[in-house]
Amino acid sequence: MSFVLATVLSSCGRVSGGSKSTKASTPSACAYVAKLDTIATTVANADVHQPDTFKQTLDTAVHDYVANVRQLRAVAPADLSSGLQRVEADVQQYRFDAALADRAELDSYAARTCGRTVQPLTPTSASVPAAGSGSATPTTSAPPAG
Repeated sequence: MSFVLATVLSSCGRVSGGSKSTKASTPSACAYVAKLDTIATTVANADVHQPDTFKQTLDTAVHDYVANVRQLRAVAPADLSSGLQRVEADVQQYRFDAALADRAELDSYAARTCGRTVQPLTPTSASVPAAGSGSATPTTSAPPAG
């Protein structure tokens, strides 16, 4: 199974910014966005040379990410709801490229409301075999634009 680590569960990049807005619900929404980015960074920094550990990290991240998307949906503007539902479904099904695409509205909202900016990471991907089937072979490729 091949993962583009810089895009797993998040836009491809390091994130800066926090909760800059003064709207009452915005700090909560921005906090959830920041948590999503933290979860994605955990996966991006996981050691793919340890397939079992990487899979455990990924599975935990998927669970945490989905839980945070659900919490975010409760406080985010209504116009983000359908996109967040798609992101949730994509992540639950390990369809990270689709999740990245479906996250576009959330990323735009976070840039406008939370002051979130994304800078590209070093392009990285790795081929990770199923647990117990051998070692990982890292390769590099450009991450999709986020």
